[in-house]
Amino acid sequence: MIKSKFLMGSTVGIMALGLVGCQASDNSQKEKESAKVVSEPVTIVDGRDKEVVLENGYAENFVLFPAEGSEMLSITQSAKPYLGMVKNDQENNIKGDVVAKKYPKILDVNSDIMHGDWSKPNVESILNLAPDVVYQWNFGEEGIKPLEDAGIDVVAVNWGTYADDIERYTLYGEALGKQDRVDEVFAHHEKSKQAVLKVTESLTEDEQQNHVFIGNVAENKITTWGTELPHTAVHKVDNLTYTVGKFDTPDAEINVETLLEWDPDMIVIGDFLKDITPEYFYNHPVLKNLTAVKEKRVYKAPTASQLDNPGITWYFYAFLATPEKFKDFSMREQVREDYKLLYNIDVTEEEIDQILNVEANKNSKYFDMFMQ
Repeated sequence: MIKSKFLMGSTVGIMALGLVGCQASDNSQKEKESAKVVSEPVTIVDGRDKEVVLENGYAENFVLFPAEGSEMLSITQSAKPYLGMVKNDQENNIKGDVVAKKYPKILDVNSDIMHGDWSKPNVESILNLAPDVVYQWNFGEEGIKPLEDAGIDVVAVNWGTYADDIERYTLYGEALGKQDRVDEVFAHHEKSKQAVLKVTESLTEDEQQNHVFIGNVAENKITTWGTELPHTAVHKVDNLTYTVGKFDTPDAEINVETLLEWDPDMIVIGDFLKDITPEYFYNHPVLKNLTAVKEKRVYKAPTASQLDNPGITWYFYAFLATPEKFKDFSMREQVREDYKLLYNIDVTEEEIDQILNVEANKNSKYFDMFMQ
């Protein structure tokens, strides 16, 4: 009886295995066909106008030289594809930030990818990581050629204008096969932009604000960023604000005397300048004579001020430039919406305070409208 059960079970089992085998064969065939499609070479045109061919198909992992780790996270929503990234970005821009709480593994990503600065890649370290693709700044052959000579696929990306930002973000999506996600984020950007433009496009010349974005401060040297960079709003939201400093390069180094001549209505400090806050300007023996300082209109930019979160930046500038025109707007709600869509994070009130740099900005004019 036991033997009969065994034989029957064996027969059923064999039949079942046969069916499973057929299904497995079918599935295997489908997987092969699917894999065949996915593994077909992918060709993209990078920031050098050079065709980069990813022979194994869309990249599943990467090394990132641009200090835009959170920007890329808004596409991947996972730290898994990261094999290597810039140590400065990891430690100064992401560590302690809201996105690091959601994606803590980003802090464990290998950061031994360069020698000294962005122009000198640590080729040996990168070869050991075996990335599908390396995103590298298009700052010269010394940062790209050693990688390509080692057989590594490099997608060069540009910096300096908003068009460069759009191109860079698009290239991320093209190499990773996540164009749909990029389109989703761009649609979200456009929604925010149009909402701001409804208010700002009708501003008169007298209503426009003369602002200066501060990228670095060192003794008597002040680095200002031009109007075509991610943290400044004039190129993104027309007729909102402008920078009186006229220079053709992405940034310019000026002295205190020049800033006094410009005498901006509003000053915005890069969020990445950890030791420079509005209080630095308010207490400065010379800079305290600036109109922006006298009127307490110096602000620390939001921590989410790169391309992954321009909506926050646009509203930040637009509201603080013309608060009377944004009476029904909630900056905190904008932060909640952006962080949910971009990073899948439900931010707390305390995290919103952190993102908006409330502690640094609490004594600045109009900023109480951004606070709890």
